[in-house]
Amino acid sequence: MKHAQPVQNHWTVIMTVLSLSLILSGSNAVSGAIPLMQKHFSNMPASSIELIITIPSLASMFIPLIAGFIEEKIGKKLLCLIGLGTTIIGGFIQIFAENYFPILFSRLLLGVGIALFTPVSVSYIMDLYSKDQANALLGYRNSVISLGDTFILFIAGFLLPISWHLTFAVFSLAIVPFVLLLLFMPKELDHYNINVGQLTGKKQLHQRTNAAVITYAILFGVINLSYMAIILKLPTFIVDNHLGTPATASFIISALTFTAIISGLLYRYIYKAWGRYTTEISSLISGLFLLLAIMMGNKYLVGGCIMVAGFFWGILNPHMTGLMAESSPAGSMTLSTAIIIFGINLGDLAAPYFFKFTGSLLHNQSPATALNVAAWLWIIFGILFTVYCKLHLHKNNSLQTSDD
Repeated sequence: MKHAQPVQNHWTVIMTVLSLSLILSGSNAVSGAIPLMQKHFSNMPASSIELIITIPSLASMFIPLIAGFIEEKIGKKLLCLIGLGTTIIGGFIQIFAENYFPILFSRLLLGVGIALFTPVSVSYIMDLYSKDQANALLGYRNSVISLGDTFILFIAGFLLPISWHLTFAVFSLAIVPFVLLLLFMPKELDHYNINVGQLTGKKQLHQRTNAAVITYAILFGVINLSYMAIILKLPTFIVDNHLGTPATASFIISALTFTAIISGLLYRYIYKAWGRYTTEISSLISGLFLLLAIMMGNKYLVGGCIMVAGFFWGILNPHMTGLMAESSPAGSMTLSTAIIIFGINLGDLAAPYFFKFTGSLLHNQSPATALNVAAWLWIIFGILFTVYCKLHLHKNNSLQTSDD
């Protein structure tokens, strides 16, 4: 007798879960419109115009932390629909608004919307699927994020010559996961956890956290500093060392998006080969190739090394997420993911000040120094994480031996 397939394994549900990641990191995709906005708002300082681009990050810092508690009351599906609906509304207001403050408010609204469903894009995966399935889907999720970024950047670039207002239309892409969620996501999966089954009424687990999740949030923030060094410092490094133009750097950074798509697709196979050491090996390789990039005197070799570093960053990310999920309290993946997002965003915001501080300590504020520091951060993290895993494995083996 053929057993019925669990509802979460139906391809429409899987596609719906992955679609939530389409616009997660696309809020800055309209940064190319800054010069035109400065011309339109000629009486405003440049910092005020840049605030239009960066203000969604403010919501990304704090809104995810309350998303888990809202989910307890209304469930994952409704939380995502509210978040996606808010994103769509925020995006459309920006198309038609002419004055500064309505545009600023709509950008904040956009950030709130994205921040509401971002944690659920991970908790759906970790709550609904077995460890092997979840690891594969985390890799695919990374690919979907990069694919969404690429599409949004392309469309924004196409619309910009027509009107800078029209570039904000890219956020209408949120309609895709909104419709898929409405049509294909069963409400019964709202409080389902594969390890404990369906949770309803008094049996429903409350969102909570632990020291391990907070530690992973700190680690995510630290290692994200290295990635931000590439984004912030590589363009100046290339120009200062006469390796190319700003367009060269822009091309190399955009290639990072492509490598993230590939690494996401290949993640499950690399994880099967490296197992529990995937994080350490990936971090070490990323750091070593970033060091090599700094030593290269050719833009093609620099680009190649950066792409390899970016590829293994794309392997490191989902594996660290999987490790965090194993440490998360049952039924609390939305809150745990929100705490990780807070750590990542904190790392992003701290990056410019961190590299300025390390440059002062080393008496060298060059971009090469910042990239060196970033590379060694990845390498040291990989070494320390290897030592930790060896000690943890030895401790577990000793406990099992004593039990026997």
